[in-house]
Order: sequence, then structure tokens, then C-alpha cells
Amino acid sequence: MEKQEKEIKQQKKDSKEDKTNKKESKELKEKSKTHKIIEHKITKSLEKPKKHHKSRTHKKIKKHHISESPEKHSTKTTSEKKPKISSQKFPSLKLKTERDIAMDFAEKAYERFDKLIKSIILFGSQTKSTNVAGSDIDIILVIDDATTRFDETLIAWYREELGKLIQSNPYKKDLHINTVKLTTWWIDLTRGDPTVINIIRYGEPLIDFGGFFKPLKILLQEGRIKTTPEATFTCLNRVPGHIARSRLAEISAIEGCYWAMVDSAQALLMSVKVLPPSPEHIALLLKQHFVDRKLLRMKYVTDFKELYDLHKRIVHGNIRNLDGKIIDGWQERAEEFFKIVLSIIDNIIQ
Repeated sequence: MEKQEKEIKQQKKDSKEDKTNKKESKELKEKSKTHKIIEHKITKSLEKPKKHHKSRTHKKIKKHHISESPEKHSTKTTSEKKPKISSQKFPSLKLKTERDIAMDFAEKAYERFDKLIKSIILFGSQTKSTNVAGSDIDIILVIDDATTRFDETLIAWYREELGKLIQSNPYKKDLHINTVKLTTWWIDLTRGDPTVINIIRYGEPLIDFGGFFKPLKILLQEGRIKTTPEATFTCLNRVPGHIARSRLAEISAIEGCYWAMVDSAQALLMSVKVLPPSPEHIALLLKQHFVDRKLLRMKYVTDFKELYDLHKRIVHGNIRNLDGKIIDGWQERAEEFFKIVLSIIDNIIQ
């Protein structure tokens, strides 16, 4: 009886273990199935962005090749080695004379802009036979803004297309392109503006749609285009601006001399472990560390003080004009001080 009870207990135990094993096996299968689903999803999600990224990259490269062409003088810096410009790829590089280059550009500009171009004029040293090696080719595009009204969108499009045209046609000579609106040209012409008159006098039409430029040239030669009081006053009104820019250039020259001496002095003080001071304290420190030790003449400290005071008066607007001899003198003193500083620093290092 006891034996039978033991066997029944054992059977129940075995049955329980079997059920447990089956349950665990089922759970393992489900986990395995879940892992496979998760793994599949992860793989799929990883593949998708990769494919998408490849597509985007391809589009960017394609756009780059379409929108940008090799230039002779590039302002962009890239890590990639820039390919050499081939004359086979760019036939415009085979053109040698200034006139051939100008005509080639004019024909391509007219082809691009069509009747928007009223006239394309060759101007400058080429037409006066005063060009030298390195001279630019000056070209004027007269655009018809009377028939076609120019808004911001059209102006932006014109500038972009002109830029593309210049980039896609490299030449052996640099082009200097000026665009003039027909309405502006006409106003200046009726007033007898000197710039327009000289363009008509010396310019040569490369493209002249409907005979616009040549008749003006004939009218000027016959004396029918004359100057006006308005043009006279316009010229006179520009003079003060020219003088102001000239004087500003003079003041800028002193600014350069001032900072040349400040930087030189601060470098000298730093060479003996003195922290660079603000400009108003430089003269005193130069005297303490160099003049008193017989390493620098007092003359240079005096020069620095004088230039500091001059610069201060210019900044405050007390001085608006300077004699050319004064500017030349300060440039010489700044250069001399710089050389002395270099010599002293060399001795300190040695």
C-alpha cells in the first residue's frame, strides 16, 4: 500500500515537472519569436535611414555640380584638391585677345537675357588703347527696365543668372562687369553726365539691340549731346564727399601708426614678463623697465606719448585734417620703433 502511494506521488511529481518543462519550453519559444521580431524591426529601422541618407547625399552632390562651376580664382576653401581648369572643358580659355573675350561674353549674355539687354558696350583701356598687362576688360550691360519693370524678384534672378554666366565661362583675362538701367542711363544722358558722355565717346558696342548705342555716338560727335547746369551741379555736389573720404584715409593712416606702436610696446613689455597694459600706461612702464635700465632711448617714449595724444584728439574730433608730411613722419617713426623693439627682444632672448 505504501509502495503504491509512493508510486502515485512520484507520478504526480513527474507529471508536474513535465508540465513545468513544457511551460518553460513554450516561454522560451515565445521569447525567441519575440527576439526575432524585435531584431527584424531593428534591422529594418537601421536599413531605412541608411537608404534615405544615401539618397539625400546623392541629391546634394548632384545639386553641387549643377550650381557651381570651377573658377580661376575661388574664394572658397575646401579640403579636397581642386581640379585644374581644362581648356577642352572650357573653350572660353582658348580665347586670347581682349576683344575676342569681350565678344564671347557679350554673345553669351545676350543669349541668356535676350531682349532684356539693350546694349553691351566695351569700355575702358581696351577702347582707348591704353591697356597694360593685367588690365581688366570693362564691359557695360545696359538693361531695359522701361519695357520690363524690374522688381526685387527679377533683380535677384538677373544677379544670380549673371553670376552663373561669369562662373561657367572662365577667361584668361578678368572681366569687370557693370550693369546700368536704361532709365538711369537716359536721365544721366539728358543731364550731360560726364561718365555717360565718356562711355559714349570711347565705348564700342559689342551687342546693340535695335541700334541704340551707335546713334548716340553719332549725335555726340555732331555736338547734339551737350552738358547741362544740372550735370555741373551734380559734379560739384560730389566733390565734398571725395574730399571727406580722402581726409578719412589720412586719419586712418595715423590710426595704423598708433596701433603699430602700441603693439610693439606691449610686445616689448611682455618680453620682460610685464602684463600688457592699456595704452595710457605704456609710456610710464617703458621708462621704468627699459629707459631707466639704459635699454631704450627716451626719444621713443616721447614719440609714443605724442602719438597717443594725437590719436586721442583725432578720436574726439578735435583734428579733422592732417598734412601729408606729418603722416609720412609718423609712419617712419612707427617703423623705426618696431625695428628697435625687435632688436631689444632679440638681445633679451639671447
